[in-house]
Amino acid sequence: MRRARPLVAALAALAGAWTAAGSVGLLAHPLRHALVVLAVMAIIAAAWPAGAAWRRVLLLLAGGGLALAMSAAAMPVVTVLAVAVAADVAAAAAEGPARRLLSAVAAAVFAFAAYRLAVTAVPDVWLAADWVGGAMGRLAGGIAGRPLCVGATFGGVDFLVLMAAAYAAWLAAAPRPRWARAALGAAAILAANVLYLAVLAFAPAMEAAVELLPAPAPDAGVVSAPPWSWRAALGTLVPWNLPALGAAVELLVAGWMFRRTLGEGGGAPVPAPPAGRASAGLAAAAAVLAAAAGAAAVLPSGRCDLHGKKIVIYEKGFLNWLRPVHGEYGRMSAGMYGMLPDFLESLGAGCAVSPDLSEADLRGADAVVLLYPNEPWAAGQLERLGDFVRGGGTLLVMGEHTVREADGGCRFNDALGPTALRVRFDSATFAVGGWLASYEALLHPATAGLTDERNAFGVVIGASVDAPRPARPILVGRWGWADPGDPSAGESMMGNHRYDAGERLGDLVLAAEERLGAGKVIAFGDTSSLTNGITVGAHPFTSRLLAYAAERSAGPAPPWRDALVLVLAAALAAVVAWRPQPGRVVLAAAALAMAVLLSTDAAARAAEVLPDGRGRTPNNLAYIDTTHLEAAGEESWRPDGMMGLAMTLMREGCLVLNLREFTAERLVLAGLVVSVAPSRAFTLAERRAVREFIEAGGIFILTVGCDDAGPSSELLADLGFRIGEPSGAAGAAPARDPEPLGHFKWPYLGAGEGAAHVRFHSAWPVSCGDAEARVIARGADDLPVIVMRRVGRGKAVVIGDTCFAMNKNLENESGDPIEGMRENADFWRWFLRILRDQEAAP
Repeated sequence: MRRARPLVAALAALAGAWTAAGSVGLLAHPLRHALVVLAVMAIIAAAWPAGAAWRRVLLLLAGGGLALAMSAAAMPVVTVLAVAVAADVAAAAAEGPARRLLSAVAAAVFAFAAYRLAVTAVPDVWLAADWVGGAMGRLAGGIAGRPLCVGATFGGVDFLVLMAAAYAAWLAAAPRPRWARAALGAAAILAANVLYLAVLAFAPAMEAAVELLPAPAPDAGVVSAPPWSWRAALGTLVPWNLPALGAAVELLVAGWMFRRTLGEGGGAPVPAPPAGRASAGLAAAAAVLAAAAGAAAVLPSGRCDLHGKKIVIYEKGFLNWLRPVHGEYGRMSAGMYGMLPDFLESLGAGCAVSPDLSEADLRGADAVVLLYPNEPWAAGQLERLGDFVRGGGTLLVMGEHTVREADGGCRFNDALGPTALRVRFDSATFAVGGWLASYEALLHPATAGLTDERNAFGVVIGASVDAPRPARPILVGRWGWADPGDPSAGESMMGNHRYDAGERLGDLVLAAEERLGAGKVIAFGDTSSLTNGITVGAHPFTSRLLAYAAERSAGPAPPWRDALVLVLAAALAAVVAWRPQPGRVVLAAAALAMAVLLSTDAAARAAEVLPDGRGRTPNNLAYIDTTHLEAAGEESWRPDGMMGLAMTLMREGCLVLNLREFTAERLVLAGLVVSVAPSRAFTLAERRAVREFIEAGGIFILTVGCDDAGPSSELLADLGFRIGEPSGAAGAAPARDPEPLGHFKWPYLGAGEGAAHVRFHSAWPVSCGDAEARVIARGADDLPVIVMRRVGRGKAVVIGDTCFAMNKNLENESGDPIEGMRENADFWRWFLRILRDQEAAP
């Protein structure tokens, strides 16, 4: 290859590795994956041979395909490994200095992946990286004359680690003497990072300048997204994407280093790579070490379970135990923790709400939960909690933002007294609502296998947690800032809701734990995850967290395991980097990726606790399907959201949860499943699971209009339904093209002025091949719109209206009636009792 092409491939590998690790700024995960794919393609394209070198072409195609497949993984460490694979394959297709350069870069990227694994697996490594980032920020802030408080992410530690690995390879290939070159290279790498951080220190001033730019006026009377403007565009980049500047400056340094290496023909004489048995032995050693490191870092030490466990929740605090009830509507009627005992019951645990944390209440308990306690502690309470934890129990403390009681302290920090943990007087504020694409979950039983696309962790605006050693972070808000509290800002004592100089930027600890005696203490800076409304979506995390808390044998990883992970990771990086040879990185990367993915799956299954509604009669577990790209929005209170339906079901005693995995083992534990116009078709196995669920006594409701019914057609046919037929049996050819019935009301109960009506948003006719099916509501020309039929011991219901169960047709966030009425709330109350063979509500 010509000199420029290996240089492009090497720089693309560095850029791709930083992008894959999420180091270059706040990116939506699909965009991050797309950029990694572009980096992989750039590496392969730069290594593409001239002429008809078909063996190299096949090698690049095979290696590039493996790298692209790995780049789709949700775990960032696997995506970084994909870049290492691409670089190693490019090295195999190159010759001479280019081959040596790309082999070294592939080894450096692999070492960086091992570091990223250690950061998420060993909390002490995370804390050390955080300290280094903070020190770099203080240094750059001092030079810039502006305070800068950052962690590892904004501090550019990822840049330094990968550049250090590349620097070591560059220095090894340099001709002697190397001291001057070593000093110059190290100085250039550090200076580049300090330069970027000095620019970052001016981020608040940049934000202020951006706000001075003119904002375009929207077109009057046009409902659309705001027009593009420099003000809006730059406002999303500062400070959240300024790390890309750090990456760019480091790439300039890397380009200078690599160009010198290529210009010198490879530099110093390079010892011949090991051949024959020695080469195979190193490759085998790398694969074995990779598999061992991945397993040691991720595999669970045991299983967490809530069956038979006792969890005590302190009754007092800034809270209420209300739940949604008929007659009260909107977001403010959701209550706070009234559904929590039902949730714990569904997980198999016993729940005791204690008014005073007495010895009798704590006896036999496995975990105690404090939900923002705000009243002075009674004599003996803190001592009892301390004895409980030291005796092997778990204390889960849920704090809140900007809390300072009249005496200057706060009660939840009193409970954390024996530990190093403290909830800070600040607001941990996200860059994107719900911390979407902004979390960094350390490897932990409560977080294994969970991603952050849908705010699966349920954190909103809470406080950050101070977690110095021996505390161990569990959950980190990577892209946000800590807004200090302001005692003069009224009852909330919140800050000014903007990032100011000197405030902590990035890497906010949101949850952490610490061993205390034979037990453990877990501190959260936010109470939102356990509230009625957020439990609907956050239950995969909170169920694992509660199971981990209640498992006396579970706890922070012992020091020997952390040491084992570090030794294995260091040995692995050394074996891969010693006299690097193409092929070794590919083998080690594949082994490490496989070990991490399989171990993560095992850890997720070991920590998983499935809700079970069969303990109630009727079964009270209701799922809202979110696995088939439903038409309903993820934002629960938006007009197309589903919180209105969730609260309607809660008013009827249901425990309502979003269904994140559509499996038979989950359905069999539920009593009701609602699917809203799925745009991804049900698989054959899923359709069988639906049929078996209904036949066993479950209730399945599908709301879908004819214009959205395509992906549901096979499921509808299985259940004997069809959407859009004006007449005739399901399965027969329609007599004419289906016509929408539109927006209307229909009397489903009674007649005349006293009739109860149901409102449709945009209805279509529904037909059913079962002559005994019951028509619940009709439209124009007496065409059925809601049809129910019995299947085995259960019921299948089809509603020919995609938006029927959405907020805009059921319940407003404000609680205001829809078109002056609450007809659909009353309809659902009546219909649910019909479905459950109960006495219908009047």
